[in-house]
Amino acid sequence: MIDYASIEKKWQKVWEESKLFEHDPNDRKPLLVTAAWPYTNMPPHIGHLRTYGTADFYSKYMRMRGYNVIFPMGWHYTGTPILAIIKRLQEKDQSLIEELKAFDISDEEIAALDSPIKVADLFRRQFKEAFITVGMGIDWRREFISIDPLYSKMVEWQFQHLMDEGYLVKGRHPVGWCDNEKNAVGQHDTKGDVQPEIEKMFMVKFQVKGEESYIVCATYRPETLYGVTNLFINKNSEYVLVKLDDFKCYVSKESIAMMSGQFDILTEKPVEPSELLQKTAINPIDKKEVPILDGYFVKPDFGTGIVMAVPAHAPFDFVALSKDGAQKPDAAAYPKVIKLGDTDAADLVPAFAYLKAETKDLAKPADTEIEAATKKLYRDEQKRGVMIAGKYARMPVAVAREQIAKDLESENLLVYLYIIANDKPVYCRCGHRVTVKIINDQWFIDYGNKQWKAKVHEYLPNIKVYPEKLTGALNAAVDWIDLRAAERAQGLGTRFPFNKDHIIESLSDSTIYMAFYTIIPILRHANAKPEQLIGKFFEYVFRGSGSADEVGKESGIDSEAIKRCRESFSYWYKFTSRHSASELIPSHLTMYVFNHVALFDRDDWPKQIVANGMVNYKGQKMSKSLGNIVPLLKAIKDYGADPVRFIQVLSADLSNDVDFSPEGVESVKSRLSFFMDMTEKLESMNSGPLTHMDYWLYSKLNSKIEKVTKSMEILAIRNAYIDAFYESFNELKWYTERTSPNQIVVSEYLHKLLLMLAPAMPHISEELWYMLGNSTSVLAEKWPEQDGSMVSAREEAIEDTIRSTIDDIQKAVSLTRPAGSSERPKSAMIIIAADWKASAYSALVAEKKIEKVLSKPEFSKLDKEAVAKFLSKYMKSINSQQPGPEISQKEMLGAFSEAKSFIESKVGFPIEIKSEEASGSQRAQRSETLKPSIDLVW
Repeated sequence: MIDYASIEKKWQKVWEESKLFEHDPNDRKPLLVTAAWPYTNMPPHIGHLRTYGTADFYSKYMRMRGYNVIFPMGWHYTGTPILAIIKRLQEKDQSLIEELKAFDISDEEIAALDSPIKVADLFRRQFKEAFITVGMGIDWRREFISIDPLYSKMVEWQFQHLMDEGYLVKGRHPVGWCDNEKNAVGQHDTKGDVQPEIEKMFMVKFQVKGEESYIVCATYRPETLYGVTNLFINKNSEYVLVKLDDFKCYVSKESIAMMSGQFDILTEKPVEPSELLQKTAINPIDKKEVPILDGYFVKPDFGTGIVMAVPAHAPFDFVALSKDGAQKPDAAAYPKVIKLGDTDAADLVPAFAYLKAETKDLAKPADTEIEAATKKLYRDEQKRGVMIAGKYARMPVAVAREQIAKDLESENLLVYLYIIANDKPVYCRCGHRVTVKIINDQWFIDYGNKQWKAKVHEYLPNIKVYPEKLTGALNAAVDWIDLRAAERAQGLGTRFPFNKDHIIESLSDSTIYMAFYTIIPILRHANAKPEQLIGKFFEYVFRGSGSADEVGKESGIDSEAIKRCRESFSYWYKFTSRHSASELIPSHLTMYVFNHVALFDRDDWPKQIVANGMVNYKGQKMSKSLGNIVPLLKAIKDYGADPVRFIQVLSADLSNDVDFSPEGVESVKSRLSFFMDMTEKLESMNSGPLTHMDYWLYSKLNSKIEKVTKSMEILAIRNAYIDAFYESFNELKWYTERTSPNQIVVSEYLHKLLLMLAPAMPHISEELWYMLGNSTSVLAEKWPEQDGSMVSAREEAIEDTIRSTIDDIQKAVSLTRPAGSSERPKSAMIIIAADWKASAYSALVAEKKIEKVLSKPEFSKLDKEAVAKFLSKYMKSINSQQPGPEISQKEMLGAFSEAKSFIESKVGFPIEIKSEEASGSQRAQRSETLKPSIDLVW
């Protein structure tokens, strides 16, 4: 049983005393690894380890590859979420109190949380304790918080620079809004850190027949107005007559809250749904009268709570109008507005065709099937649809949409509505639902600036993105991002320079903070005061403008300290690796690139972005409602730091979510116990002449080093550690079963194995490294290099064939044994392939055609039909077949004969080894060079 806690404390103390993770500029290649600094509104849970553990793992690996690496850490205090915690505590929110207790926060500590700073400080301490306990190699000299007055001066310089470049604009714009907090809401301000997605809809005004009022329908597709057959309301919802700016209209009661930030709304009276169902509306595009019907699917909190029905082009509308089963898929019944091309059947409407393709039962389609048909139809009509109705006929759909909207707007028959378009409602951390508000006189960062976007796009190919498939998402995010609110009224943070009553928005103050890590210890050592950090200081340090002497005279900071700041920044920013969650690509990571392009010289722009998936617990997304959030400190205490690190960082590809399970952790621990046991037994092992098994293990080790290194270079970290950890366990276990272990061989294997495991599991690697007789830190050693002379494809192929043959025998027994029987075969024959098969296979891989192989002189005396039959099995995949070592039948017979007693011990019955020619078995012809045939005798 490994005592993880004592091992962890022992080596953490060694690292701290030796200052192993503290580095300054030197003559080695620099690397600055940074991860999205934690927001301190809650303590750390196991999900946090995915991003921070990946960054730590990468920094340790690159240090072993010869780089001078620092991995600093800061803390995000900015914004309103911390205020929401205080408010909930003041309200004695029991769910929050119980949640805090689950993180081992005592009643006394909770009672002392009477200010935002105390909340943030407590959670920061817990984060720091967890990061140290889990073994992260952080340079704590560079630690700071986002409301540090020194840091705020850098943020002020940043925003002054954005203003000077024309990237700050003031205007009217829709923003996510919390009406309870009276604040613009961004990703950091919402429950679950969800970015509010704002989309524009068109509100079309249908005049009610005989009234001076309208029914307004929100739609994405005003071009389909020619196909409207009716309007839909939900008879189970509440409706009201309101004055919306300067006109009267009917809307759902629930929609008022969604629209109140965009219009002046005065409610005049409630209206029964039954009353609305008696009314008739006039289509503004063609003046036709349309009825109002009940639609079960109409959501009262979406848009206005009333929708227009276009059954030819909207599957939900088609289904709603066909609930009695009397479907009308023809265009005569449901007016068709858009054509999808020459193959479009003129007599059928698209909604019917797309539903037919998606549903199992057209009479009773599921909502998910209707939704799938809807998305595909809308996508196709947007991309390649052409109008066939009204004066807009022959126009592409995208063009007609804007033209129709423009025409209706000029007639005062259309207004615009902005909505939160996320799949599920988005909530502020205070618990209030987020809506959209049109803000006047608001400062924005203009990420829509065309020149700025062009610069970013031009540079993007220079950034390495891992996993590579996220490159497209980053490009799309650069296209998509537009105006972003830069200020807010409440919260902690740096005052907005151009409106001192507001603070800078919480994500906007966190786009270049990585640069501050390079200078903060120097500023502290120089006793710099906030007022001394004038704009010219940052212009010199970050852009090289002016001189240290000039800045020193004007600021009062020692000029030598200023020079060191410039040198430190210039050194560390040559190569940076930025780590964050993939869900932050549309927000933080995109803004990170934009701001670096705006503020720094090209040499100091981002070099690498690493984005990872999230963490589930036993197959489910972690959430407070499910009660499956595991505190990080508790996980470390229960399972050990290294097993938790390994599971959270390396058990899934970067792009996939990790599933944390106790069973997975125990599986890792059992393998670590095996490696510990092997290390302890090393002294009792004998040494002697090298055998086939020794050469096999050497070959496996050196093949592995190359494979793991190649995977690491492209951050295919899961693949790397399947080889480095799991395969190493399998190889060593097999080796000790097959032979008497050679001390020299096992020692070298363990040394190089620990070098590969060290970035992932530093504590146990240090302990085993020490047990092997080393006095240095394994983390300060170089990454292992392959010894090519020890790689033998022949040795590996022979032993792997013996191993796979044992598996084949066991599978054959299982497949041929009568059901429910435990009977064993009397014996088995292992049939070794004839020599010509290896030669014929190699020739086929080279020539790609059986005819060419048969024409070769060396095969002229063989039975051509038998050769052709043998080779035919490879033809389907011939282009992917690889040549292997040509191992002679004699050599393979010798290897199997040497392993005979071992094979018998594994399968549990006698075996004999025969050549194909001498076997006399009908199964002999099935044998291959690296896959002997098996003949069981029952």
